[in-house]
Amino acid sequence: MDSRTSILDTIKKSIADIDKTKVPAPELPPIWDHKGLSKEELSKVFSESVKAVAGEAVLCSTPQDAVAEICKRLKEFVQDSQQDKPYILGTYGSDLIKSLMPEILASLPDWKAEYAPENPDADPQVYQHMTASLVSPIVLLADTGSCPIEARSAFERFLCYLSPKCLVVAKASQLREHLPDAWDEIETKMKSMEHGEVAIVTGPSRTADIEKKLVLGVHGPQKLIVFIIQD
Repeated sequence: MDSRTSILDTIKKSIADIDKTKVPAPELPPIWDHKGLSKEELSKVFSESVKAVAGEAVLCSTPQDAVAEICKRLKEFVQDSQQDKPYILGTYGSDLIKSLMPEILASLPDWKAEYAPENPDADPQVYQHMTASLVSPIVLLADTGSCPIEARSAFERFLCYLSPKCLVVAKASQLREHLPDAWDEIETKMKSMEHGEVAIVTGPSRTADIEKKLVLGVHGPQKLIVFIIQD
């Protein structure tokens, strides 16, 4: 028997003789440390996180402020647009969006809200003329600037993927420190869905070419803005 084999046999015998029930499990370091941040602190962390991934967060004192800011951005989007009027705002009927949409459309006579068609598969061109989309997340994840968004249909899913500009509107009470803080809410929402998915959106679409040049908007929205209403 050579020395290498002898050493390995000795190690194997030593390991085999250890009573594994008495060996304490190693202490795992915390991956997500819950800090108990306030809504104001979470808003600041989220704003910094979403900015780091080329997105933008806009803090709004009231729903009316949110409407004003949303309308301001939508007007900016069409200044250099080659699209014909009316401009299309793709959206769906979440409770928050339902409460804001009448004021938004009243302030934007050149815009029209586009909701899910009865049969999205019959006319895929429904997505082609969309100028922007307006969606509402389940929660907001402050540590990464992410927006878990419920998508029960193909139309709702494509609002996050195919719209050139994606606007997200939420309340400050929806802010969570990180995914473990939000998982129960996301899981509950998913269990209530007969079909569909939850898309976790983190900033606009980003793609790097072989020269490591970052390009926005190749595989999704070129711009993502999150409006947070203080409540």
